[in-house]
Amino acid sequence: MVTPLLFLTSNQGKLAEAKQHLEPLGFDVQQFLIDGKVPAITEPQADSLEEVAKAKMQQAVALLFSQEIEAAIMIEDAGLFIDALNGFPGVYSAYTLKSIGCHGILNILTTERVARFEAVAMLWDGENTITGKGICSGQISTEMVEGSGFGFDPIFIPDDLEDGTSTGGVPFGGIELSLKQAFSHRRKALDDLISKMRI
Repeated sequence: MVTPLLFLTSNQGKLAEAKQHLEPLGFDVQQFLIDGKVPAITEPQADSLEEVAKAKMQQAVALLFSQEIEAAIMIEDAGLFIDALNGFPGVYSAYTLKSIGCHGILNILTTERVARFEAVAMLWDGENTITGKGICSGQISTEMVEGSGFGFDPIFIPDDLEDGTSTGGVPFGGIELSLKQAFSHRRKALDDLISKMRI
């Protein structure tokens, strides 16, 4: 049985990753649209990704009820945390990307480049809210590599995995989605979410 799952996001890259990961498990992943548009929700100011996701989920569920739609709904929030900048941009990653972009991050960094992507995936199944978390450690590159990635992908190089999987020092922006999925913080958050759904 296929389970309808509405993903509240305007980011087609996130939607593609969620489809690739969840549809083989029996979910019909669709973008949450009202009258053909992604509904506007208020971006909360909070200290953690989980708090941001919770606030967005409350708004999303209210919208679902107002439209009398029967489906599960998912929210995903992620951020880039850079050690040399005391975790900035973190929960302000979306705003930072819009205001200074990848070039702005490269311009303010010096030698210390350790960073990590964190993601929180939250799903409401009609009764319960389930949360999954994922982290991808790595470093900030010295130049942008653009391609199939989005967000800060052009400047983030993931650490090699224990099994030897590597991007060869190439940022997420320059690799295929199938390889990115091996490292992805978003995939790890979805894996964590799915494991809790099966409990």
